[in-house]
Amino acid sequence: MREQRSISRDLADVELFRAASALMTDELDLARELAESAGRRMRQWGCATCVANAAIIGLRADAQDALASGEVPSGLPGRAMRVAKSMAAPRLADQANVARMLAVRLEIRRGNLKKAERLLAEVARPGQLTPIDQRMLRRLCRAELAAAQGNRGKALTEIRTGVAELDQVRDRMGGLELVSGTALHGRELADLAIRLVLGDANPRRLFDWLERTRAQTYRYEPVAEADDPVLAERVAEVRSLTQSIHQAVHDGHPTAALRARRAERLREAHRLGWHAGRWGRPRPVAGLNEVAEQLGNRALVSFAVSEDDLVAVVVVDGRARTLRLGSATRAVESARMLNVDLNALAPDHLPAPLAKVILDSANRQADLLDAQLARPLVEVVGDRDLVVVPTGGLYAVPWGVLPSLHFRPTVVAPSATAWLAAERAESGRARKVVLVRGPNLTAARAEIDKLAAHYGTAKLMSGPRAAVKSVLRALDGAKLAHIAAHGAHEPENALFSRLELDDGALYAHEMAALRRPPRQVVLAACELALNRIRPGDEALGFASALLASGSQTVIAPLSKVGDQASAAAMDDYHRALAGGASPAVALADAVAVDPMRRPFVCLGAG
Repeated sequence: MREQRSISRDLADVELFRAASALMTDELDLARELAESAGRRMRQWGCATCVANAAIIGLRADAQDALASGEVPSGLPGRAMRVAKSMAAPRLADQANVARMLAVRLEIRRGNLKKAERLLAEVARPGQLTPIDQRMLRRLCRAELAAAQGNRGKALTEIRTGVAELDQVRDRMGGLELVSGTALHGRELADLAIRLVLGDANPRRLFDWLERTRAQTYRYEPVAEADDPVLAERVAEVRSLTQSIHQAVHDGHPTAALRARRAERLREAHRLGWHAGRWGRPRPVAGLNEVAEQLGNRALVSFAVSEDDLVAVVVVDGRARTLRLGSATRAVESARMLNVDLNALAPDHLPAPLAKVILDSANRQADLLDAQLARPLVEVVGDRDLVVVPTGGLYAVPWGVLPSLHFRPTVVAPSATAWLAAERAESGRARKVVLVRGPNLTAARAEIDKLAAHYGTAKLMSGPRAAVKSVLRALDGAKLAHIAAHGAHEPENALFSRLELDDGALYAHEMAALRRPPRQVVLAACELALNRIRPGDEALGFASALLASGSQTVIAPLSKVGDQASAAAMDDYHRALAGGASPAVALADAVAVDPMRRPFVCLGAG
C-alpha cells in the first residue's frame, strides 16, 4: 500500500511538471488536464502547497485562453479572486498573489479599470525571494493597466524596468539553455512593448525595443569553459554505449539493457548540460546608428510580429522604415510547407515524375513567400546585400531559395546585436583549414578530396582519424572547419544536437567548449541550421550554439540535403571562398545554381 502511494505521488509530481511545461508552450488543454489530474492525486495525501500549485496552473491556462481570444467570461475574474482568498495560509502567499494578478489582467481586458486598480493594490510587493515569473507578472499587470488608461509612457517604463530585472537574473545563469530559458518570463512584456511602439509609427524606436527584448543569449561575450569532468564522463559513456548498441545489433544480440543504460546516462548528461557554460560580461544592446555604420552599403531587415501582423524594420543608408507584410500565420505556414517539400526533394535519385510534382509544390510555396516577404523588401533595399533577423517561424525560411533573392548575399542573425558582435570580432591569425568526413556517407569521400584541392595545407580527417577527441583538437583555433557528417537536431536541449563521427556523436556543447572555436564552420549535415525557437526569439540549435560560443560564421542547411547535391554545392562554395569571396557571397552564388536542392544559409557574419 505504501509503495502504491509513493508511485501515485511520483506520478502526480510528473503530471504537475508536465502541466507547467505545457502552459509555457501554450498547450492549454493539456496543461488543464494534467493539472486537474495532479491535483486529484495530491489531495489524497493532503499536500496543500501541491494542490495550490495545480489549481494555479489550471487557472493560468483558463486565463491565457480567455486573454488570447479577447473574450473574457464574466465569471472568470471572480473565480480567480475566490482561488486567491482560498489560499490564505502564509505558505501560499505566492500562489494567492498570482491568482490576484490573473484577476487584474482579466478585469483590464473586460474594461473594468477601476476594479483592476483596486485588485492590483492588494498584491504584495515582491521581496528578494519572490520568483522571477511573479515579478514579471506584476510588471505586466502594471504595464497593461497603464496602457489601458492611456498612459503609454508609464507602460513602457514598467516594461523597461521589468526587462532590466530580467537581465539581472540572466546575468547569474550558468548554461546556454538556462540563459535562453529566462526569456519566457518576459515574453508578454516584450509583446506589449512591440504593440505599443508600433502605434507610434516610429521605426527607430521599434528597432530599439526589438533589440532590447530578443535573443538575449547572444549579448554575452563567450568565455572558454572550464572542463566539467562529470559531464565529460557521462558523454563518453553515452558514446561508448551507442557503439555497443550498434555492435549488438550487428551481431544479433539483445539491446534492451544497453538502451536503458544509455537513456539513463543521456538524461544525466542533459541535466548537467543545462548548467554547462560560462559567459563573460554582457555586451551593450546595439543602437541603430552603430548598426547602420557597420552595414555600409548593406541593408538589415528585422522582423517582428504583433498579434498576427508581420512587420519588418528595414535599415538602409542610416535610416529605418517600417514595412507591414500581412499575416504572420500565412508566412510561417508557407515556410513550413516549403521545408516539407525540400525534405521530400532531397534524395539523390527520385523518380523524375515524383521529383517534378514535389518541385512544383516547392516552387508554389517559394513564390508565396517571395510575394509576401522578398518583393516588398527589394522595393526598399534595391540590390543591396541583406542581413536578416527573423522571428519565430521565419527562422525556417531558406532565403536563397526565394526567387527575388537568388544570387543575393544574405546573412541570418538572431539579433542586430549578435550580428554586430560577429562582424566586429577579431579574426586573429588563424590559418588552419580542417576537413572532416564522418562515416556512412557515400558521396563524402570524393567531396572532401575535391575540397582539399582548394586549400594547399588542409588537414583531412576521416575513418579512425575522425574520432571525436582528435577532431576537437584539430578544430581548436582553426580558421575554417568543414564537417561532412550525418547530423541530428536535438529539440529538447540544443547543446546535445550532434554530428556522427567515427567513434560516436560529437555534441554541440563539446564544440562550444573549445578554447578557440573555429572562425568559420561549414556543416554539410542535414538540418543543422534548424533551431528550436524559444520565447524572446531565442534560437537554439547546433549552429546557434557555435555562434553563441564565439564562431563568427556558420554555413549549414535548413532542411535535408542529398549527398550529391551537398557535395556539388560545397565544391562551388569552397572554390569561391578560396578565391577570395566572402562567405555570404560564395554561398549565394553556390545556392543559386540549384536553389531547391541547396537550402544552405549563412548564419552570424557574412
